[in-house]
Amino acid sequence: MSEPTANSRIPDTRIPRLAVGCRVRTVSRDEAMLLVPEGALRLKGAANEIIGLIDGQLSINAITALLQQKHPATDSAQIAAEVRQFLDKLHARSVLLYK
Repeated sequence: MSEPTANSRIPDTRIPRLAVGCRVRTVSRDEAMLLVPEGALRLKGAANEIIGLIDGQLSINAITALLQQKHPATDSAQIAAEVRQFLDKLHARSVLLYK
C-alpha cells in the first residue's frame, strides 16, 4: 500500500470508462481479467473492485466513496490515493479514458 498524498484529498469528478477494445472478463468472485488490445491484465483484490465499479457513470469520487463504505476499517485517504493511482496508471496505458 502506498502513502496517501495531498492530492488524494482533492475532489476528483473525472468519470472513467474503458477504452474501445478493452473489456473485463470475470474469472472468479475475487479475480477478473482486463482484456486489452495488446494482451490481458490480471486483476485481483482492490484492482478488481475498482474495475468492477467503472461503468461510465460513476466519478472517481463516487468510486472512492463506495470503496470507503465497503472498507470502513481502511484509511479513507489511502483508498482515495490508491484508486487515483490505479486509474491513472490505466489511463497512461490508454486502457482507460476520462470524461
